[in-house]
Amino acid sequence: MNRFHTWAAERLAGPLLFLMVLFSILHGLWAGFPAYAAGGLGWLAALLLATTINTVQRIQVIAMLLVGGGGLLWGLLAATPVPVAKALSANQAMLAMLASVSFLRLITQPAVCDEALPQGGRPLWRTLFGVHFLGAVINMSSIVIIGDRLSANRPLTPQQACVLSRGFAMAACWSPFFAAMGIALSNAPGAQLTTLSTVGFPVAMLGLLLSGWELTRNGRADGFHGYPMQFSALWLPGLLALLLMLLHHAWPAIPILTLISALSLTVTLLLLLLRHGRAGVRAYHQHIRVGLPRMSGELLLFLAAGVLATGITTAIQASQLEVDVQRFAAAEAGLLLLAMVAASVIGIHPVISIATAGGILSPLGVDPNLLGITFLLSWAIGVCTTPFSGLHLTIQGRYHINALSLLRMNAGFALVMLGVSTLALHLYAGR
Repeated sequence: MNRFHTWAAERLAGPLLFLMVLFSILHGLWAGFPAYAAGGLGWLAALLLATTINTVQRIQVIAMLLVGGGGLLWGLLAATPVPVAKALSANQAMLAMLASVSFLRLITQPAVCDEALPQGGRPLWRTLFGVHFLGAVINMSSIVIIGDRLSANRPLTPQQACVLSRGFAMAACWSPFFAAMGIALSNAPGAQLTTLSTVGFPVAMLGLLLSGWELTRNGRADGFHGYPMQFSALWLPGLLALLLMLLHHAWPAIPILTLISALSLTVTLLLLLLRHGRAGVRAYHQHIRVGLPRMSGELLLFLAAGVLATGITTAIQASQLEVDVQRFAAAEAGLLLLAMVAASVIGIHPVISIATAGGILSPLGVDPNLLGITFLLSWAIGVCTTPFSGLHLTIQGRYHINALSLLRMNAGFALVMLGVSTLALHLYAGR
């Protein structure tokens, strides 16, 4: 049985994950195509690869499945609709994007793996701002592109992971390409994109400046290896960013993650064909068979996180919580921000907190811009703090960084950003 399982994992896991990507793209292009088709393929691959993840990740996966499953059971016992299909496919688009972006290493990895990375404080600043502005456009793929380059010939360090985490997360404060902005606008009806971005951008810049100062002072960055921010390293991410913006402008209804997945697969295949011909196609096929199964850690963590998020949402609905809010101004927004970040730390995804708060507060006629700004800031701070965010699940699963290490490194930063964000809310409300 073990021999058969090993054979199946080696032969079937990669093709199943590739089909998952294709099905996810189909769902993004045509809403009538069911998301659970991609999710189901992901779960089949996960079952084959379950024995390949480390003990810490296995404990995390089991814990999330138990809590999420408990929430679904609670909903079932309370006669609340239990979205089983959603639980199985909640993160299929994110997984498809991560799988498709992994193909980019075929055309971005340097020919010489011993190529030296720039070292010191200045490369740290460039990496911090580089992942921020690339991530603001091409989302999580920036983490994978830069992270893979940093870890090409040495394991990613906690300090490098911290730079990636903070630089990327702060883009949620203002970027129109982030899922955070779409969630905020939809759950704060009447909020204006320009207003939210105008308030969020200076908060993000201050967060980056504070991060750079903290991580470089007293010689802390002397041994830091940063991303080589020159044209040869940036032309492909830049091309992807340009194509993504053009396609998003032409077809705004297509989800960003779908566009990234489709672009990553097609751009990689085209460049491999142009550079290597049939040998490029063989390399593409080899990555499907061997490269994709290496994302087993991310795969299982994201699938379990989808069950966790859906289970918590179902439990909240089953509990029928009612809140009577008489006033919502800067002080109340600050308390809501604190509560949502605290919820993120214990594993409640910002999507759940935002949907819950929006459902309670929006009908009360509160300032939608104030509410939307609060949502964006809570997302930005929350995802760089909690071990359960898609950002940290990716860093944990792909680069084997301990979740508690990231939490410890970002805890102080999160507290400072809570103060900065609360000040921004008061400045906006008192304008």
